[in-house]
Amino acid sequence: MTSTNLVRLARKADQQIFLDMWDEFVSTDPDEPGDRNMGQVNWGRLGDPEGALRGLMAVNDHDRPVGFLLYLSFPFTWSNADVCYLQDIFVRPQERGQGLAAAMIRHLESIGRQQNWYKIFWMTQKHNVSAQRLYDRIGLKRDYIRYDLMM
Repeated sequence: MTSTNLVRLARKADQQIFLDMWDEFVSTDPDEPGDRNMGQVNWGRLGDPEGALRGLMAVNDHDRPVGFLLYLSFPFTWSNADVCYLQDIFVRPQERGQGLAAAMIRHLESIGRQQNWYKIFWMTQKHNVSAQRLYDRIGLKRDYIRYDLMM
């Protein structure tokens, strides 16, 4: 990551940029099940102090968001400490290759160490090889298989 890029918590002023990035993000995988119109709802969740969803923003040297990371922490039945699920991560295509995704994950790791989490975990699609190159450097790949029971 260059010295002109930062990672910070999402702010109210980031709303429209987040919504624009959300639209870009959901268009990257048309096969992922779910409601692609959840940007506004998720933004509301980020602003709810009682809610579980939290967000980080990767910003340029003008403090303009160019990426986001959404996460939540919760009790883990195999530890006294909570775990964190890194739910979504996105960096605008023109900003990729600068270490922003890694910087957001490292920032989340710092939060986790401060809050004494047991671990951070995330998933990606098998075909997302560019993300896997980053994840292979940062985390330990497990052999779990994900199943979805859709409602």
